[in-house]
Amino acid sequence: MATILAADIGGTNSRFGHFEAGHGGEARLVESRSFPTASVGSLHELLRNLGASGFGLDPAAADRIVLAVAGPVFDGARCRLTNAAWGIDLDDPAVALSRDRTFLINDFVAQALGCGTARAERSALTVQEGAARPGVTAALGAGTGLGLCALAPLPGGGVLPIPSEGGHAPLAFTREEAAFLEFLRARTGHSHAFGDIVVSGSGLSSLHEFLTGRRLSPAEIAGEIGPGSQTTRWFARFFGRACRAYTLHVLAWGGVYLCGGLAVRNPFLVTEPAFLDEFRDCPAYGERLARVPVRLVTDPDIGLHGAARQGQLLLG
Repeated sequence: MATILAADIGGTNSRFGHFEAGHGGEARLVESRSFPTASVGSLHELLRNLGASGFGLDPAAADRIVLAVAGPVFDGARCRLTNAAWGIDLDDPAVALSRDRTFLINDFVAQALGCGTARAERSALTVQEGAARPGVTAALGAGTGLGLCALAPLPGGGVLPIPSEGGHAPLAFTREEAAFLEFLRARTGHSHAFGDIVVSGSGLSSLHEFLTGRRLSPAEIAGEIGPGSQTTRWFARFFGRACRAYTLHVLAWGGVYLCGGLAVRNPFLVTEPAFLDEFRDCPAYGERLARVPVRLVTDPDIGLHGAARQGQLLLG
């Protein structure tokens, strides 16, 4: 039985899973651990904490190690975490992981791969019924930032993940939203709005402060808003707009999966009617967008299972 050490290293939390992979079927999760990403300053420290936690799989004994990281990956070996103060370099001797068995992928590649598992199907809620067409699927998630990835089908079977840093691309605002744009520009110092500062936890905090005058954490806001609140309507509209843009960019007629901490913990942010109203608001492709299946994957560990799926693919 082959073993896989999978990790989902995000801006807020770092999750590790010990998986066993047999012939056929999905890898089985044996145990997992989670640590605050900000509690360490390097991958070396994170792995040291993992070992001290009593985790049963020694990285040196794993057949494959897949680290899914929240940031762009360079040369399959380096990453600067977008929303953390440290990065990863697999060639750093302090890391002490086998380069032949260790692989670095973007965290939303893992999310997208995880959305294609049976585990994701069991936890998914339907946001929009639709008829999936053969072709590209997309995964989007709002959390510490806005993550995106597409999966393109390969002629011989399987999929090709297409990473994205679209969370840093400009996000359009309407005239009604101009005052909020100015609020964001003054708050952040940025010349324009983009997904990471709007469709994210910090974006929810900024939006709620703009609408109510009260600066709260995302968790505090979620505890006092709900379906139909003004904050919910505005946030759902921005999320729907980001999803529409990405769906059109990659022609994700095969379906859209929503994931990420905000919607997983607060499904009303995407079941709010303003989300689909905005998602379908396209003069040329509105009817097609209304037929795209949109599902919310509520399993918070789906990125971990996606990293394990990548490990299975690497095992052959």
